[in-house]
Amino acid sequence: MTTFDGFTQSDFDAFEEQKWASNAFNLERLEVKLKLTALGKALVAELDSELPEQEMGLTEERPSIFNQHKVDCMTLYFLRNEESRHELGMILDKTKSIAEHVNDPALHHRHINLAVSIHSRGVDAGLWLHKNAWVDWNNLVERCREYWERDNLSDILKSLPESIQYCYGESMRPDTQAARDVSTEEVIDGFSKAGFWSIFGEAIPRMDKDLASSELVARLSQLLKILVPLHTFIGWRRDNDFHQLKEVLKEQKEKAQRKFSSVKPGDEVRILKGLATGRVGVIEALERKGVVKVRLGAMLVSLKIDELGKP
Repeated sequence: MTTFDGFTQSDFDAFEEQKWASNAFNLERLEVKLKLTALGKALVAELDSELPEQEMGLTEERPSIFNQHKVDCMTLYFLRNEESRHELGMILDKTKSIAEHVNDPALHHRHINLAVSIHSRGVDAGLWLHKNAWVDWNNLVERCREYWERDNLSDILKSLPESIQYCYGESMRPDTQAARDVSTEEVIDGFSKAGFWSIFGEAIPRMDKDLASSELVARLSQLLKILVPLHTFIGWRRDNDFHQLKEVLKEQKEKAQRKFSSVKPGDEVRILKGLATGRVGVIEALERKGVVKVRLGAMLVSLKIDELGKP
């Protein structure tokens, strides 16, 4: 599929509750995934000019560890690129236990993102911020400690059209209020209550005619572009750093480089993170950017130098 021509009613039916945990409906959901891919490609060029260095991703169509073994929706998302994610990963990883990583390994939960989610009720689209994306939402909290920054956030919210709603919880709800009517205090306080998501966006019911045509591309493109100033205000970047993380990242990079230079092929190392935690392996090769190939019996794995320790 190269072009997006719209969703059908059967696409929404693929996410009925009785199908969530069953692999029998993987083919139905794969058809939806192909349509989401085509939709995403149609949106990429538009978003790239507004938010450079963003990457497109899609959630799984099969029940797996990545979706808690149920597919109640599928999400097309745009978030910071791999290089930026790797840089922040050293900080994000330290805030969660191994068990937490296993229970929720979803990539788009860790970074602010613009997204389109399809489920049995229709489509939700907008700016999504998960509780695990703490670098981003706490960046906003720190930024808004200054009263003039609260005024700036208020101006952004008031500029949003009436159709864009704000809510927090597991998904968008029908009783949500217009984002333009929400105070900055409510938004900031909402992060501590979100449970899962803080969402600024639009819920489009499955019978909306735009969902069944290529007109949806233009509609979603306009919606996501409107949310770019809010995304830019909230999201952590080196030029929007209210955590003072730049020095932390610099220090960690230098520490990793020192550690990288202290090992060589043939050295034994103990794995400190991931499913192989505690196992001892042998360094096979050193690669660029602090990545080490480690042999565990017949298996060869690539790991970051920070994930290794003395045997």
